[in-house]
Amino acid sequence: MVTYPRITIITVCYNAEENIATTMLSVLNQNYNNIEYIIVDGKSTDKTFTIAKQIAKEFPQKDIKIVSETDRGIYDAMNKGIKAAKGEWICMMNAGDSFANNNVLSNIFAHNYPANITFIYSDVYQAAYNGQYFIREMIIDEKNLKVIHQGVIYKKKLHEEHGYYIVTKKIIISDYLFFLSIPIEETFKTPYIIAKYQAHGISDKGSWCSQQIHCADVVFRRKTYWGSLFHYIA
Repeated sequence: MVTYPRITIITVCYNAEENIATTMLSVLNQNYNNIEYIIVDGKSTDKTFTIAKQIAKEFPQKDIKIVSETDRGIYDAMNKGIKAAKGEWICMMNAGDSFANNNVLSNIFAHNYPANITFIYSDVYQAAYNGQYFIREMIIDEKNLKVIHQGVIYKKKLHEEHGYYIVTKKIIISDYLFFLSIPIEETFKTPYIIAKYQAHGISDKGSWCSQQIHCADVVFRRKTYWGSLFHYIA
């Protein structure tokens, strides 16, 4: 018999009045019933909080929690949502991103997974500058770790085992460091694409993110120092 586990979806936002509705509706229109939805707003100065409350009122049957308070950045906000989560599984769907369609969760959890699987990921649809979407391939193997949190659903207990996202201005790859901690044998790539991804976050800007990633790959022994240096220079 298929069981339908509780899934907590977390949306982190700040001054996102232009796209919070798109994200919320993509979550609330999922045809999967066992969902807890937590919105963590960083005390927005625009209409984000007002819009979120209005949309929540349109779905009185849904389990929605909205928090609006100052935070120390995106990873602090994500940690707040995770610590408040009651679900067995966590899915981050931040403002501006959305589920690929209304059937994502029901398709992924249409069957039971082995007990050792704690981390489900997929390719994502990434927005191009012309407004169209293309498929961005995600990979996890011994040499590659290419995933983004919009395309991941994982068990909350992983934070109990590997810690929460690091919160400091000096580190902008806290999600990547967390993903590196997950044993490969606990991961599973689903054929169902999870998210549409806007690709306008801090990790998509400048070289500091890629520099940190190369350093992390060396620390976690996924690459040698010289191999990583050569790859970065090349």
